[in-house]
Amino acid sequence: MDMKVQVYIDRLFQDYEDTAELKDFKEEIAINLQERIKEFKSKGDSPDQAFDKASAELGDITEIADQISRQKRKEVIDKMYVHSKIPIDKKHAAGYVIAGAIALFAIISAFTAYFSTGDISTGVSVLSVFISISTAMFVFLGLTQETDSDFPMKWKRALVYGISSAAIAFGVCISATLYFMKGMVLESVSGSLIPFVIPGLCVLVFLLLTEKDRHKPWVLEREKVWRENYAKVYKDPKVMEQRGLLSGALWLFAAALFVVFGFVIGFKYSWVVFLFAVAGEVLIEFWMSSRSKSGK
Repeated sequence: MDMKVQVYIDRLFQDYEDTAELKDFKEEIAINLQERIKEFKSKGDSPDQAFDKASAELGDITEIADQISRQKRKEVIDKMYVHSKIPIDKKHAAGYVIAGAIALFAIISAFTAYFSTGDISTGVSVLSVFISISTAMFVFLGLTQETDSDFPMKWKRALVYGISSAAIAFGVCISATLYFMKGMVLESVSGSLIPFVIPGLCVLVFLLLTEKDRHKPWVLEREKVWRENYAKVYKDPKVMEQRGLLSGALWLFAAALFVVFGFVIGFKYSWVVFLFAVAGEVLIEFWMSSRSKSGK
């Protein structure tokens, strides 16, 4: 009977990593199972009947094994992360310093132009060129640098990212310059976005849609653990339905408040309601997770 219990437990946990914690857990289960089998046999049950009754009482103990396995994997992932710090190389460090200097120069020049002329549009126009260059440099350097979690991107693709980002930044600055000019109609302001912002956004969307995964193996493993935890929380269809209804009601209410506040206090300020909606999403997620863990 002891061998039958051992084989049963080994098969039950055959898909889990054989950690020290899981071994202790299996030994404890085996002891408890053998004790219950003895009790049922003392009441007149046959060995097979006693085994079936005792094993049926265990219930879904694999849930505890899931937690042990995920915890062990998390410990390994954290250990890999701590010991995989990658310093910034000298070329990227110099590039970041130059990009930061250009951005600082752009900001100081813009403030100087504004205080000298008293015209905001002049300050923004001075800002546009240098801030676009700085934006392109930061994007290019960030994508071509190897980090703790990602491999570097090829420099040609990163260059396209940088140029597209610079075009968007330049278009926004030009639009802002026209907006602050006296006598300038909104059609001209919005029209200035067409030659820079729209092409830049289209290129960025294409790049993002065709992007290959640059995450390192330990990041992929961590994401797998997160997905398992999420699936654990929302394995019940009723929980998923409740989550969807709460989220839908929240955003419908936020949209209604946006319209109401837009006509009452102005659309310039009414967008703040969406910040509270995002905060509400976080609270809903926390509440649903807590509720699922408590088994209610």
